[in-house]
Amino acid sequence: MNDSSTLAIVEETLMLVAETGEYHGHADMRAVMQEACRALASMRRRMLMSSDRHVVAAVGLTNVGKSTLLNALLGGDLAPRRNGPCTAAPIEFAFGETISVAAHLQRGLARPRWNCSSTEEIHQHLTELGDPNGDYANRGVRRVIVTLPHDLLANSLVISDTPGFGAVQTDGLESSHEESLKRYLRNEVSQVFWVVLADQGIGGREKKFHDEFFAEVCNDVVVTGCEDWDPDDRARFRRRFMKSFASRLPGFHFVSGLKGLEARRAEDTQGLESAGITALETRIRELSDSTGRQEAVRDQLLQLAADIADWMTEFRDDKGFPLRKWWRPDSWVRWENQQGRDTAIGCELFTRLRQTTP
Repeated sequence: MNDSSTLAIVEETLMLVAETGEYHGHADMRAVMQEACRALASMRRRMLMSSDRHVVAAVGLTNVGKSTLLNALLGGDLAPRRNGPCTAAPIEFAFGETISVAAHLQRGLARPRWNCSSTEEIHQHLTELGDPNGDYANRGVRRVIVTLPHDLLANSLVISDTPGFGAVQTDGLESSHEESLKRYLRNEVSQVFWVVLADQGIGGREKKFHDEFFAEVCNDVVVTGCEDWDPDDRARFRRRFMKSFASRLPGFHFVSGLKGLEARRAEDTQGLESAGITALETRIRELSDSTGRQEAVRDQLLQLAADIADWMTEFRDDKGFPLRKWWRPDSWVRWENQQGRDTAIGCELFTRLRQTTP
């Protein structure tokens, strides 16, 4: 099944859910349908964006090790490790035959670009662009794009290092860096790797930001700073925080960015594996395959359908009666005729979404 077929099914299911939300008068039903619409709209957006590029963003609080992690993945001190107030824009790493750095400015059409001969030069330019007292501070750096010939960035995969949310604003721009991050997540990001610090875990503020801005595009949690953890420690962390994700449990990756970076510099394959970097690379390579991206959307669509069906089955109105009709009748007939039951995903969706209660 190709991308266009999957996209068509997502769009048709979005229409079914939206029209059903308007059809039912019960407030709880409307709220659930609106939540489902947001999830489907997110899937549609990800599929449309992935036709050109697939942006995987490392997102998390300030100083949880995002930049160190990306340096370990890509090799060398590329992304500046930001301590203190954050002044930088998202930094995108994309494939290119040559090494270069380009800045997109908020105040100006020009896009300064530098050709580089080494990763050290990349680091130098990124540090200068993020300097709150530097030449570009008053022009507002909106985004930085770094190109390099790295096989991890194949097939239009882009890895993005983002400013930490909750960071202090220091450059006087009208919109805070957190607002810029929110826009970036809404408009550019296909998938999020949520980076959390082992000692801090997942706090209330992080969970709220996750729920509001990237829950639907987050399938992976990367736990940093767990160098001394054994399998029991990792299992306890999973048990402690898995309830935060309801039925959509992400994959947990336990890594040490610092040890991974040291191993990368030493070309230590075993060190990369023990630091969790090799397993994370494998996961990212799955995303660089368009088939893998499509499978991820398919799995999310089927999980959403199962969640909707479970909720509708258990629903009771104020008088204790179940739903007489799950779906707006004419919308269901149209969806059933159009969504393609001759395909595997079409058959599975029909099985999960058809009404099973009187």
